[in-house]
Amino acid sequence: MMIKKWKGQEGITTVEFALVGSLLFIVLFGLIEFGRLMFTWNVLDEATRRATRLAVVCPVTVAGQAFAREAGAFGGTILPNFTAENIAIRYLQEDGSTPATSTSNTYYVQSAIVGYTHQMLIPFFDIQLDALDFATTLPAESLGVHPAAAGDPPCGS
Repeated sequence: MMIKKWKGQEGITTVEFALVGSLLFIVLFGLIEFGRLMFTWNVLDEATRRATRLAVVCPVTVAGQAFAREAGAFGGTILPNFTAENIAIRYLQEDGSTPATSTSNTYYVQSAIVGYTHQMLIPFFDIQLDALDFATTLPAESLGVHPAAAGDPPCGS
């Protein structure tokens, strides 16, 4: 037969587990969320690369830009609240910073992530992180201008 030595401490183990368990779960969710954040950053970087790659070969039209942005955003299916509106496309002159005014003076195409916020899902913490400055710049290629004999349909049609 077992004799209880500590009659006044019958629930102490439950209280200790509640304190230590809460900390353990916060750390566990924090590690999972860190992995999710790394995935999000990778997707945003890839989105700018894809959008820029398409924009350098698609026409400089509203339809061509919309096609590049939509394809760059993976159709809005990979990240929550990430759509084509979160990708900005710029056409740049030879110096790489001045906006181009026509296809004849466009030397570079740049896409960047704008206005995207990542919501962390850690219990007891409401953390929202604005996206870093993800941008990709590539030399302009055809910009959708093809010889008449090629007959290639423009992007997005």
